[in-house]
Amino acid sequence: MLARSPLGALVRWVAGIRVSLHTKLMSAFLIVTLLFIAMAFVNVRTALGTATQSRQLDEAHQRVAWSQQIEQALARQMHFSVLALLSQDEAAIGKILRENNRFNETLAKLDAAGLREQHGLVEQVRASQDEAMSVVADMANAIRDRNLGNVTRDLLDQQERLDGEITTRVAQLVDTEQKRMASLRDSIASANRESLVTTAAFSAAAVALAWLCGFVISWSFIVPVREAQEFLTKIAAGNLSQRIEVRNGDEFGALAQSMNHMSAELARLDQIKRDAANELSRLNTRLEQASRAKSEFLANMSHELRTPLNAILGFTEMMVDGLYGELPDELKEPLTDVQINGKHLLRLINEVLDLAKIEAGRMELALREYSAAEIVASVRASLRSLAADKDLAFETEVPDDLPPARGDGGRLTQCLMNLAGNALKFTRSGGVRIGVKCHADELIYRVSDTGIGIPPEELQNVFAEFRQVDATVTRQFGGTGLGLSISKKFIEMHGGRIWVESKVGEGSTFYFSVPLRVGEATA
Repeated sequence: MLARSPLGALVRWVAGIRVSLHTKLMSAFLIVTLLFIAMAFVNVRTALGTATQSRQLDEAHQRVAWSQQIEQALARQMHFSVLALLSQDEAAIGKILRENNRFNETLAKLDAAGLREQHGLVEQVRASQDEAMSVVADMANAIRDRNLGNVTRDLLDQQERLDGEITTRVAQLVDTEQKRMASLRDSIASANRESLVTTAAFSAAAVALAWLCGFVISWSFIVPVREAQEFLTKIAAGNLSQRIEVRNGDEFGALAQSMNHMSAELARLDQIKRDAANELSRLNTRLEQASRAKSEFLANMSHELRTPLNAILGFTEMMVDGLYGELPDELKEPLTDVQINGKHLLRLINEVLDLAKIEAGRMELALREYSAAEIVASVRASLRSLAADKDLAFETEVPDDLPPARGDGGRLTQCLMNLAGNALKFTRSGGVRIGVKCHADELIYRVSDTGIGIPPEELQNVFAEFRQVDATVTRQFGGTGLGLSISKKFIEMHGGRIWVESKVGEGSTFYFSVPLRVGEATA
């Protein structure tokens, strides 16, 4: 509706003005402020007009009161004139003169405050009053001369004629003032109605204009905000080809351009990511193929190597045991060295073969009942001579109440053997301690030593394949770096985990935990 209406065109025009949001808001505030000032000016003007009209109405009331006082003074004057003629008393003449003075004073006030068109009528009233006073003077002279009887008829005729003229003219004066006051009252009522209508119309127009300003300004902000919200929603949904069209000449327009630039940059980065993902997928496929080929090669080669090596070890052992006759002393030591190195080579080949089987997915666990205490005892018995040769303490901690366990005892023995063998290999003094405990539904094995320790930055690499801490350790202590990696894989096949805690120069402690009953559902 906003897009199709004239208001929409006004909103778009305001939005397109190339000024800042602050300027637009301050302009709208200034317009509303000017409307309030104009409304206040109209109200003040109306109040001043009402005050002026009220003052004019008060003056009209005063003039009507004066005209009525003139009328009353004239009536009293006529009454005293008749009384003077009847009583022939000079005191009545004095009363007539007092009323005449009051008449003239009030008439002067009315003439001073009256209108120009009334001045002629006032002069006529004043002239008639002067003639009446002449008659009163003649009346006073006749009373004083005791000659009132001869002139009474003439004085009465003159007095009646003048009183009629004055009464008529005073009545016209009173009627004029009353009509003028009524007209002024009607004018005030009409002005009040016009003022009320004008104020109401101006107020309504001011409110409508203020509402229009607020509507236009607010929608010039709301429209780009909604556009931006819809744009960001589509961007969040992954539609990076979107563009936002905001024609604002303010900060919203600049923001829209930045958002379009962001969208284009995101689309470019997304395309780069997709290309990289495709390339990575292709490389992963090739790596998987190479890994399978490597595993198959290692498995085949290990089998091919173990067969002649077992034969060599067998014949060497028979020769050392004297099955082929007594050996000369100078051959016993070389044959013994051949036998020891052959067994070491066979162990390395077995480790490579195990790793190849695991990576090829052909390694399976032989799950059966086993005793954790027996595994610890077996490892200690196998490595006791190595600890004795290095003059190291070799202790075990096994609780008497360990429950029977289920898993591949042979592989767990191999894992514990690798950890304990490494501990003995990297320990020069002190000792090695093997322990096991049952916690909840897990068995937790521990091998701690007082050896060289592992730097914190290398802890994450100790379980990697063909990896040792550094080349110096490899040259000094030997090894291929496969023992921990194979142990980690065997433990994870049991559903367990392995971790290490170590301080350089203080020793290391390796832990691994496996379920107590592997392959059985637990409550």
